[in-house]
Amino acid sequence: MGSFIFKIKKQSKKVLLIFIVVALSLAGGLYLTNNSVDQYSDLIGEQEVKAESQIVEENNGLRVIAAEVDKRALQQKNSFNAVMQPGSEYAVMPRLEGELETLEVEVGDQVKKGQLLAKIDAEMYHFELEQARAQLKAAEAEFARLEGGATDEELAQVAAQVEEARISVAGARDEVGFAEDIYDERTPDDMELEQVKNELEQAKIQLELTEKEVEQAELAYQEAEDNYQRMASLFAAGAISEQQYQEIKTGREQAETQLEMAKTGLRQAEIAVDGAKSFRDMTVDLYDFRVEEERMLSQTNTQYKAAMAALEGAEAMLAEVERGPTEEDLKAAQAQVEQARIGLDMARTVYDDVEIIAPAEGTIAQIEMEAGELVAPGNPLFFIINLAEVVATANVNAQYVGLLETGESAEVNVNGLPEDDFTGRISFIPPMAGEQGGFPVEVTVPNLEGKIRAGMRGKVEFVTEEVADALVIPRDGVFARENDKGQVFVIEDDKASLQPVKLGLETDDLLEITSGLSRGEKVVLYDQARLEDGQSLEVVEYESF
Repeated sequence: MGSFIFKIKKQSKKVLLIFIVVALSLAGGLYLTNNSVDQYSDLIGEQEVKAESQIVEENNGLRVIAAEVDKRALQQKNSFNAVMQPGSEYAVMPRLEGELETLEVEVGDQVKKGQLLAKIDAEMYHFELEQARAQLKAAEAEFARLEGGATDEELAQVAAQVEEARISVAGARDEVGFAEDIYDERTPDDMELEQVKNELEQAKIQLELTEKEVEQAELAYQEAEDNYQRMASLFAAGAISEQQYQEIKTGREQAETQLEMAKTGLRQAEIAVDGAKSFRDMTVDLYDFRVEEERMLSQTNTQYKAAMAALEGAEAMLAEVERGPTEEDLKAAQAQVEQARIGLDMARTVYDDVEIIAPAEGTIAQIEMEAGELVAPGNPLFFIINLAEVVATANVNAQYVGLLETGESAEVNVNGLPEDDFTGRISFIPPMAGEQGGFPVEVTVPNLEGKIRAGMRGKVEFVTEEVADALVIPRDGVFARENDKGQVFVIEDDKASLQPVKLGLETDDLLEITSGLSRGEKVVLYDQARLEDGQSLEVVEYESF
């Protein structure tokens, strides 16, 4: 009995020891698998630990981060440098010429439509306005006179005007006869004047030729004199014969004679030039007198014709006054009144233009002149810009401009305003390229707070392509990219499956997959170089996008 109890106790201790070992194995778990095999090798054996480690690796696999293939709208955007311009700009030009009297605004002032900007000196235009008023009064008085008919006093006045005109005609006719008598006297004509001028020119030419002959004669004489002096010395020394000496002496005398003759010819040429000049001056004086005579004759004829016209007018007026106004006369007088009234209205309009007003609301960007300077139509005086809207002009490449349409929205980023986002709309796409080679596309941007100033620079981001229902994954899911092709690792049954894909649109963080994947499939992100086709995987995180 005691032996049986001892066996039972001994067997219980063995069971208890086994239970303790199993409990410790379960509690150690992964720690035993990776690092602590040696601590318990005396309990379970080295081969059993290795087998358990292989089972864990096969079950868990390489840890990866994955993403699920999804569908969403995808846009491809391109940015282009841009310059901000005012939404509207006005060059304010004066309509009148004159001195700028006052400037009512300064650069930077906000103005409203119709606001006074400057004034031009109004003195001359005020005079023209008063003159137009006087002309209207005169036309109205003439019409009233015609309607009432001429008085006896007016008849007498017109008759006296006719008599004065006849006397003027008689006097003008006498003046014409006197001028014709003077003109008929002998005076040189154009041909004679030209002839004496030619004679003077010929005399001057002859004088120049004679002066050259004198110069040549002087040079020849000096050469003969030098030769004579040298030969005289040789003759005195007996170095040459007397015949040679006489020949040299004769040559010097001949050169001296030719020099004297040339000087005589020069004096005669000078006398001839003086005489031709005096004759030319006398002829010119006579010719000028003839020109004056022609002018006098023409003037007297003109005066005579004017006197005859005045006489005819006075006689016609007398006949008209004696006859009285006709219906046509009254209509003509009424028309003169209307014309004078229109002239007065125009003068008022011109006078109003001495005030230069703002054509639209905006900001004074530039003033071209100062008070006291002369202004004239066609020369801008003010430049007004409106910055409630600005136009961002972007130079777009030819490959993208065909993808844009007016009315489409565009994001605008302005240098110096990094915290502000602006959205505009394409307002103009040019039909041809600009000087820089690109196409200056205009985007109109609201600027109600006035933060954007004219001349600022920035970028405009256009949507150049868009897919409403694109199949997309993160960019980091594709590797081995080449043009529009690439590869991904699809996760199938916790294993990596290498899959080629074809790519479409591309953004900063997403890629469109046009073939090779389906919605809902899962792909591995990052570190694909560590993977092999068919390798076991453990997804530790699904990255959202």
